[in-house]
Amino acid sequence: MTNESSVTELSASTGALVRIIRGSRYAFVDPWAITADRTDIWVRNESSVTELSASTGALVKVIRGSRYGFNGSLGAQGITSGGTHIWVTNEFSNSVTELSASTGALVKVISGSSYGFDDPSAITSDGPHIWVANTAGYSLTELTASTGALVKVINGSRYGFNGSLGITSCGTHIWVANSAVNSLTELTAATGALVRVTSGSRYKFKDPDAVTSGGTHIWVANSAGNSVTELSASTGALSGSSAARATGSTAPRPSPRTAPTSGWRTRTGTRSPSSWPRPGPLSGS
Repeated sequence: MTNESSVTELSASTGALVRIIRGSRYAFVDPWAITADRTDIWVRNESSVTELSASTGALVKVIRGSRYGFNGSLGAQGITSGGTHIWVTNEFSNSVTELSASTGALVKVISGSSYGFDDPSAITSDGPHIWVANTAGYSLTELTASTGALVKVINGSRYGFNGSLGITSCGTHIWVANSAVNSLTELTAATGALVRVTSGSRYKFKDPDAVTSGGTHIWVANSAGNSVTELSASTGALSGSSAARATGSTAPRPSPRTAPTSGWRTRTGTRSPSSWPRPGPLSGS
């Protein structure tokens, strides 16, 4: 199991195992990120994207080829659904690939210095906009979902972006996990304005590198702490009456890394977490 690339499906209601999907025909090679649209599951592999039927787990197609801009990487690669389109980050080429969700056809590859892509890793959608976390750029890029046009690049020391490997939207706000400085940045989705940077020992952030929204709550995975922190989406406060909501034991980061997802997860045993590039000191205005 530790040396195979696979996707695990769990029951959303019980957490019970449904199936483990593996085999060469799925082209799972270092499957790093996963997302869902209304009918299908999309898996970001090292140099390809695998589309599965959400209802059966059956293979729909494997998308690959140089024209898509996908590239191999030992670091984070992201994928998200923007309704009618699928968006993929390409860390090595500093670009974002847009696909048609209905056909898998290439819509465009977005690149260029004006977008501020610098090791783009995590990506999310709030509906009208796409948000890209640039790990080495200490920044966030906002795009228009309907056209891919640049809205803005957000950077500066006050945002606390540093080693930003996780990003999610709860609709009205954007949340960014900063693994290098153990913090969480919250922005207003409508304007990109900073709401707060959350940090401190009570949150038990320890290399937070994945974050997701459960509607009224935000969940942060701490890969070096073997823990999950739950926050209120409306206030950013720890959920419950005490820090007991930041649960888990402190231990060395596991290897291989398993990327947490909702219902589905990827598994790869060929990436060494100790080899991940870490950004240097934060700079900006």
